[in-house]
Amino acid sequence: MNRRRPRRGPRRSSPRNVETGGRVITRLGPVFTVEIDGGGTIDCVARGRGKRAVVGDRVAFEDDADNEMAEGLITAVGERRSALVRADALGRRAQVLAANIDRIFVVCAVEPPIREGLIDRYLVAAHAQGIAASVVFNKLDMAFEDELEEISEMLAVYPPLGHPVHYTSAEDGRGLDALRAATRDQCSIFVGHSGVGKTSLLNVLDPGLGERVQALSEASGRGQHTTTTSALYRLPGGGEVIDSPGVRGFALWGIDADGVRHHFPEFVERAHACKFADCRHIHEPQCAVLAALDAGDIAESRYDSYLKIRASLESELDFVNR
Repeated sequence: MNRRRPRRGPRRSSPRNVETGGRVITRLGPVFTVEIDGGGTIDCVARGRGKRAVVGDRVAFEDDADNEMAEGLITAVGERRSALVRADALGRRAQVLAANIDRIFVVCAVEPPIREGLIDRYLVAAHAQGIAASVVFNKLDMAFEDELEEISEMLAVYPPLGHPVHYTSAEDGRGLDALRAATRDQCSIFVGHSGVGKTSLLNVLDPGLGERVQALSEASGRGQHTTTTSALYRLPGGGEVIDSPGVRGFALWGIDADGVRHHFPEFVERAHACKFADCRHIHEPQCAVLAALDAGDIAESRYDSYLKIRASLESELDFVNR
């Protein structure tokens, strides 16, 4: 895509309408790259409410930023239909990672080891925002047969909950056709631990992506092999994918301890049968969720995740991924 150098001239007294502005496709520090409606891109800084912009946002901007770092000035952010949000490192503020997402792909691998608690936290965050979610087990070529059997059993709990699981290998191509189909005609984000191969997957989904990811990584000044900022890319078969930095944990934001139960679908579908309308599904009598757990109809791993997430929110230490 060619970068358009905007026309110079007096700064507008009022911002452009968001619907005729542009869309943030990259952010590096204070500089946002905005894809302009009608073609081209422009580097922008932001002021006021414009500072809340993230990758995926529609924004209004002025052509003249009067700033050495950028040519444009973001002045407003459009309404979001969804956002991936977490708590910051201190658990005090919301950190929006990306906006206007249709599907989250939680990527995992043999190494680093799969942490079901991390997967479930992403799924809770997705459910709270009405975002569809899938799980991707990558680096299939590195898994021994006995490991794969154990992993398949571990991840089998998710498809019945409406979360498809993809088994992929960026090395030998297994599962990539199905993943391409799953990313088509929507805006997705790849999330997960550092080292699970998110960027490698994007490189094979779009062969021309590697150089762009490397250039962005070099621009961030933090090395060539780790994604350090979110960026939106268009895939040749249709659809858009946001590559996000790897994480060690994911702290929920905007959900209290009592509200977590509303974001476990297998709990929600049984809660009407609980004796108490406000049942927390912990030790209450005649709890339909506990009965389903005892019967093996709810996975123990999911229930364990629920208890740990709830406990972390109760203790206000949700910035630790337990």
